[in-house]
Amino acid sequence: MKFCSKCGKEIMEAAVVCPGCGCPVTGEATKKEASYDDCVKAAATTNIISAVVLAIGVLCALFVNVWLGVVLCLASELVAVTPNTKLQKAFKSNNKAADQKTYKEMLKQCKRDMKSQHAAFKYSFILAYAALACLIVFVLLA
Repeated sequence: MKFCSKCGKEIMEAAVVCPGCGCPVTGEATKKEASYDDCVKAAATTNIISAVVLAIGVLCALFVNVWLGVVLCLASELVAVTPNTKLQKAFKSNNKAADQKTYKEMLKQCKRDMKSQHAAFKYSFILAYAALACLIVFVLLA
């Protein structure tokens, strides 16, 4: 797919006119790269959600029902892993031309860079491990 150079709306390859703004499509419409900044913003948001769900899960496991706590801890872990999957999708869409071995090496380096440069990615992994630990403890207690 390509994007309109005027409004940025996604348009089909064979389109002559942009469906969003009505401007004629020229040969200069280019493919839009997935933004890593969007991944960082999403990571910060999901960290907050994951931390809240994890806290509620621990409280529920201690005071209400262990199985409810297990379910909430599992949900917290899945939410905490979301930034990593979004980063992988963005990286895949931006690096389609690379061969498999080069792609894997570049992805590993990108993950290391994102963890070192953006605390949101580092904390998402910490939250995922904490949720997994709580999940294991609560299952063993039940």
